[in-house]
Amino acid sequence: MKPKKIHLLLLLCLTTFISCKKEETPEPQPEPLFTQGKTAFIMNEGTFNQGNGEISFLNLNDLSIKNNLYGTYNNNAPLGDIAQSMTIIGDKAYVVMNNSQKIVVLTLNDFKKAASISPLISPRYLQKVATNKAYVTDLFSNQVSIVNLATNSVSGSIAIGTWTEQLLEQNGNVFVTAPSTDKVYVIDAATDALTDSILVTPGANSMCTDKNNNLWVFCSGSGTTHAALHCINPITGEVLKTMDAGTSTFSSGRICSNNAKDSLYYIKEDVYRMSINDVTLSNTPFLQFGTSSLYGLKVKNDYVMISDAKDFVQKGTLSVYSKSGTLIKQLETGVSPSEIILY
Repeated sequence: MKPKKIHLLLLLCLTTFISCKKEETPEPQPEPLFTQGKTAFIMNEGTFNQGNGEISFLNLNDLSIKNNLYGTYNNNAPLGDIAQSMTIIGDKAYVVMNNSQKIVVLTLNDFKKAASISPLISPRYLQKVATNKAYVTDLFSNQVSIVNLATNSVSGSIAIGTWTEQLLEQNGNVFVTAPSTDKVYVIDAATDALTDSILVTPGANSMCTDKNNNLWVFCSGSGTTHAALHCINPITGEVLKTMDAGTSTFSSGRICSNNAKDSLYYIKEDVYRMSINDVTLSNTPFLQFGTSSLYGLKVKNDYVMISDAKDFVQKGTLSVYSKSGTLIKQLETGVSPSEIILY
């Protein structure tokens, strides 16, 4: 056969092969596990030294709950001892494991473990304060740890001298509660320097902000000192309001705001509600529970969500109420449900 005919034949075969080759279909991407704006996570601390801390997922569309979330997506591996808190930053969830002395980093799209941050002494809460930087409070170390979020490592510390609890960042300043003192500490996020302290009622534990960007701090009191709620200007550090909350109880605190940030909710044995314009606190609960061990509180749209740890050994409950105070649904959680995190 002549070369020209051979070339034509090869060209014909190649053309036929290309035309018959199927186009590659891209692999379908997995559906996200959680819908942003319709998801709440519940931290189940577990029983001390039992290593049974876990996370529950509440679907806000149909109020269905899924427990043992970490074990489900991590080959039934244990999460650790005392699941204290969780902070969502971008596509990652940072789970603070208090008695396991570490932070477990999860990817939100599949809820699988991506990394672990240690060493830490007794970590409590994590707050992002700058690009790739977060602070972590601690029960026993007398300092706030600095964490590099890019390398998932502890890069430094800030000496405070006492137990530190919740954190909030406002205008470059990080406000830190210290329950064993009568102060809220202020750290400059740019320099990592402790720059100020604000005098409050002893036992400052939980904080939130309102629509005016003011800081609200609930203090559980100490001894004969009543619990109190303080409103603080985060720019000047001035205490704008101090409201007596009466006799302290174990479950005093867990303050949060509604979506509009014009109303506040807090736990003091029962659940109370107030306007940010109020100058005194009501003695009448919004929701009355009596002997329950209320441990977590969050408000989202029309839902008021409250966790009850019961005896801290058996499984707890999550109760969902309407804004008018009607019980919509009660769900079983893991052991010692506490923090409720919105996503």
